[in-house]
Amino acid sequence: MEMLHRVKHSFLALMVVLAVSLAAGYAAEDAHYLQGDDYFVAEKALGGDTWIRVMTAKMVTAPTAQTKNEGKFMQIADGKEIWTKYYWVTRPASAGDIKIGTVIIALDVQGDEEIYRSPENQEEAKTSFWFMAKITDVSDLYKGYVTVSGGYKVSPKAIRVIVK
Repeated sequence: MEMLHRVKHSFLALMVVLAVSLAAGYAAEDAHYLQGDDYFVAEKALGGDTWIRVMTAKMVTAPTAQTKNEGKFMQIADGKEIWTKYYWVTRPASAGDIKIGTVIIALDVQGDEEIYRSPENQEEAKTSFWFMAKITDVSDLYKGYVTVSGGYKVSPKAIRVIVK
């Protein structure tokens, strides 16, 4: 009986260690179902364009001087690997970020009244297209949206801002 108790105790201890280890291996998701190691990548910078398409990706190879400061990224939606110097770490926007001129990233999915909305789940967040644009008008914020370059309406809850 004593041996059974020890085995049971050891098994439970092992399960706790395993659970903690697995939990540590998974980064926490933010309000848009993205993790700290998720990047947005593009083939070019926003520059003078009205907007550009960006994709979620994981970094495979960090940028270095030897790679001309380009990193190798695997796009989450299709597994395609690309080398690019156009990559961004982002976070959900706070109220202080919502101002004219802020470069934003938003999910390329519209909800009610053609207002771009937040992702509804992790799959949508990681496999849908996103776009980068600039906030051009905040006068309709009280209606639940801002206007970005191109004349698109975006919910403030759907906006991500660049950290790097």
